[in-house]
Amino acid sequence: MSEPKRVHPISMFIDFISDAVSMIKNFIIPFFVLIFVNSNSSIRFYAFIILGVLLLWKAVSTVLAWRRFTYRMEDDEFRVESGVITKKKKYISLERIQTVNTSEGIFQRIFGLVRVQIETAGGTDGPEVSLTAITKAEAEQLKQSIFNRKKSLQQEEMNDENLDLPDPLTAQQPVEKEISVSYRMGIPELLLAATTSSGIGVIISGCLAIYTQIDEILPLDGFLKRFSFLSHASVEIYAILIFIAVLIAWILSVGVTALQYANFNAKRKGKDIIITRGLIERHQMTIPLARIQAVKIKENILREPFGFATVMLVSAGGSITEKETSSVLFPLIRKKKINELLTQFTDQYQLAPESELKKVPKRSLKRYLISYGFVPLLVGIILSVRFPPWGYLALIPLPFALFFGYLAYKQSGYVIKDQLIQLTTRGIGKTTGIVLRKRMQNYTMTQSYFQKKGRVASIHTFVKSSALLDSFGVHHLEEEDAAHVCDWYSYETNQST
Repeated sequence: MSEPKRVHPISMFIDFISDAVSMIKNFIIPFFVLIFVNSNSSIRFYAFIILGVLLLWKAVSTVLAWRRFTYRMEDDEFRVESGVITKKKKYISLERIQTVNTSEGIFQRIFGLVRVQIETAGGTDGPEVSLTAITKAEAEQLKQSIFNRKKSLQQEEMNDENLDLPDPLTAQQPVEKEISVSYRMGIPELLLAATTSSGIGVIISGCLAIYTQIDEILPLDGFLKRFSFLSHASVEIYAILIFIAVLIAWILSVGVTALQYANFNAKRKGKDIIITRGLIERHQMTIPLARIQAVKIKENILREPFGFATVMLVSAGGSITEKETSSVLFPLIRKKKINELLTQFTDQYQLAPESELKKVPKRSLKRYLISYGFVPLLVGIILSVRFPPWGYLALIPLPFALFFGYLAYKQSGYVIKDQLIQLTTRGIGKTTGIVLRKRMQNYTMTQSYFQKKGRVASIHTFVKSSALLDSFGVHHLEEEDAAHVCDWYSYETNQST
C-alpha cells in the first residue's frame, strides 16, 4: 500500500456540509439579527453577500483540500500529506497506532462507505488521522495491513530480545486460544435504557443555556407580552406547565439515547473488544485489552432500584470528545450478570458483592449529612429570609440532599482482592471503580483538620483516560483502612513482601 491514495470524492460534500454547519452555528446569532431582526435592507443585503462569499470560499477550499490530501503506508509508517496553502506531511509510526475505528454517517451509508479514525498513544482532543470516506473493503484492508505489520514488528522486537537469552521452553509453550464472545442489546433493553437514562438533565440545561443567549440578543418583549396572562395564573397552571416541559425534555432524552445505542453490539475477538452502535450514524471502535485502565459501573437513581447498571471501560489514549459514549461496554445490564460477562470480555476484572465492602465508620454519618446538606440549607435560609413566602420553597431540596447523603454513607467503601481494588461512592447516582494496582497512576490519602480529629481520611486514585485522568475515591474512610490501602499500593511494601 505504498501508492498514495485519496479519499472518496463524496468526502468533499461531507466536509463542506460539516464545515458550513459549524460556521453557521458559530455565527448564527449575529447573522440572524442582521438578516431577520434588522429592518435596514442595505445591511441585510450585505449580510447575504458576506454569507455567500464565505460559503463559496469554503466550497473552493474543500475541493482543493481533497485534491491535496493523500495517505499511504510506507517504511512502517502511515503517511498523510495535506494542506491547501501550506503543504503538511504527517508520518505516524505503526507502533504508535492504538486503534483504527470506523463510523458510518448518513452520506457514507448511502454510498456504502465508512469514515476511518486512527488513534495513537498519548491521546489528543480528536483522532490523529480521519479519513472522511473510503470503501469498506479499503477500510478493512487498511486495518489488517496496519495491525499485521504492527504485530510483525512487535514479534521481531521480541525475537531480538530473546537472542541473548535463549529459552528451551519457549517452543513448548501452548498457543493461547483465541477467545470470541459477543453481547447484543435487544429492543426491550434499548427502550428500558432510553427511558431510564439521565440525559434529561443535559436537555434541560442545554435549553436554559440557549434561552439565556437568545434573551441577551433578540428582542423577546413582544413574544413575552402574548403570554403575560400567565403572570396571573394559579399554582396549578404553573405545575402543569412545568410537568409538560419536563415531559418534553424526557421524551427528547429518550429519543437521543435510543438513536445513540440502537444496534448496540459488543464482541471480544482475541485481545480486542469491538463495539458497534448507532442508528442514523453507525460507530465502530476497537479497544485493545492492554489499553483498559479500569472498569466503571454506574447506577443512576432510576435504574438502581431495579438492579440495572451501566458498565464502562476506562481506556488510555483515544479522543476526549468521544470519551463518555465510546467507552460504554454494556449500556444496560442486570448487576447479577456483570461478573459473568466481565470475565468473558476482560479476563482480569471482577465486581465484588457489596457485602464484602469495607464500609465507612458510623461516626462518618454526620460528615456525609453535613457535606450534602450544608449548601442546600444555606441557600434555603438566604432565599427564605430575602423572598418570603416563595423563598420557603428553596428548602424543599434539603431533605432530598440529606437522603442522598445518608445513601452515600451506607454505600461508600472499598475492597481489595489480590491486585484489584474496588472503590464505591455516590453523588446522586452510585459509581463503582475497579482498578488493577499496576494501572493506578497514583494514590493519595488526604485529611483535613476535622477529619484528623475524627480519625478518618479520604482516599483517591487516578487512572489514564484519553488525554486526561479519571479518578475514583472514598470519603471519610477509617484512618487505619486508608493506611492499609496505602500499604497495599506502596511499591516498597510489595517489594518486601
